[in-house]
Amino acid sequence: MEARKGMFLLKMTQKELSHLIFLSEVVLTGKKKSLMDETLQCLLYIVKSVEEVELPDTVVDQIESLTALIESDLRNENERIQEIRGHLDWSQKGRRKEQD
Repeated sequence: MEARKGMFLLKMTQKELSHLIFLSEVVLTGKKKSLMDETLQCLLYIVKSVEEVELPDTVVDQIESLTALIESDLRNENERIQEIRGHLDWSQKGRRKEQD
């Protein structure tokens, strides 16, 4: 750990990163959903702290594939929510007209 100009920095060693990778894999393969939020938060902190990273093409391909899947799922969910809201708005407008 190292302090610089009022900023607290933690340098993770390769051993610590390897341990985090191991824990992440255990959570993922063991489907430990109760620990998924914490695991994602740890990985997110690391990713946010890095400006640029060199990755092998196979890893980039996997990340792009997973990113496309996540984006597609989120879009589908958003469309469903908008559709549900549209139906709710329509039914509420119908009820208001009946009350008038």
